Amino acid sequence: MIAFDACRSILCLDGDLPGAEFFQATHLPIFAADGAANKLMALNITPQLTIGDLDGLHPALRAELPTLHVPDQNSNDFQKALAYLEKQDLLPALIVGLNGGFLDHILNNMNIFLTTGCMLYAPPIWGFVLREGETKELSLPINTKLSLLGIPKARVDSCGLKWELSDYLMQFPGATSCFNRSQQEVVKLSVTQGNALVLIYDGSEGLANP
Repeated sequence: MIAFDACRSILCLDGDLPGAEFFQATHLPIFAADGAANKLMALNITPQLTIGDLDGLHPALRAELPTLHVPDQNSNDFQKALAYLEKQDLLPALIVGLNGGFLDHILNNMNIFLTTGCMLYAPPIWGFVLREGETKELSLPINTKLSLLGIPKARVDSCGLKWELSDYLMQFPGATSCFNRSQQEVVKLSVTQGNALVLIYDGSEGLANP
């Protein structure tokens, strides 16, 4: 499992959430973007605060839970929640519930996520954005599956993958490195141009410091 020690909070979106045991195993404060609170409460997990225009929150829960009503229609509930967490110095957050539901919602959530510097967890996948000039070393069990995509493009170098990348230009749409595999216990990834979305299948052991 990738460590998320750098994260200061968990933000739940109204998609597919991990099981209750995931939330019970962390001491991070948990926040819900509007209707995500319905799903959290069904897992017997109470969010610290529910944020958004609150049109998706069950009326009975709205009366029961702490909420922050942000009616502004120029941003969605994900953006409203991120703005609140930023003001409270609770970023970066671990984003869950990004996937699930309508495809356009998923794509829009991903579009917002890519700008945040947060991490995502969509079981069985962890993810983060590696930005231009950044290098990360990932401690992974050998043969861990991972994918890299240029968003919208990135030049990537790697050390420790089955199919190594050397100044490899990835573009979306275009060339990617989906379903690659770790071949060493430590995988090193560097981006020299653009931004790369890194998705790692659960089972890895940790995320080392850059």
